[in-house]
Amino acid sequence: MNLREKQKQDTMQKILRAAQALFMTQGYTSVTTRAIAEAADVRQPLIYHYFGTKEKLYLTVVMHVSDAMAVLITKATAGSASFAVKLQRLGHQLTNQDPMDLQLVLHDVFQMGPAVRQTVVAAWEKGFLLPLDAFFAAYRAQLQPAYAIRDITLYFLTILSAFLPMPAMRQRSGRLTLDTALVMFRTGVETV
Repeated sequence: MNLREKQKQDTMQKILRAAQALFMTQGYTSVTTRAIAEAADVRQPLIYHYFGTKEKLYLTVVMHVSDAMAVLITKATAGSASFAVKLQRLGHQLTNQDPMDLQLVLHDVFQMGPAVRQTVVAAWEKGFLLPLDAFFAAYRAQLQPAYAIRDITLYFLTILSAFLPMPAMRQRSGRLTLDTALVMFRTGVETV
């Protein structure tokens, strides 16, 4: 890769990191391309040059987050550890990521057009739901037969949503701990 191509890639990565931090904590509608450019320390026209529109930049961020989550889930659930150990590791990995206001992100997605919404839902399916479904399916014999794998996955994500590092909820004193919530989840879905 020549110097010019490396500079281009570095600039695009700076823009993506800044956009991800802003979109995931402040929401699509609240973030301007000017704010992204300032956070990335680049000129605003570079955003349009590399990504076309704010919407395309948002979709690129969503795809990046989705791909990163799929890798994280696969790594956290690999190996020969027990279901309980993998579940705990997975819960901690998913909640120790960059801050994300999940409710705000979901609100933004449902305010967008059908094509964008469909793209985001497909990315969510690929990056979160399918890898989690595969994890739970691998332990199907240990799980309540009355519960569908997808329902277990969605329940697990619902439990975790309370422990995401949302910027507005930094203090957790007096709250249920993640480890306790994961044990409660496990006792609810396991047959043992």
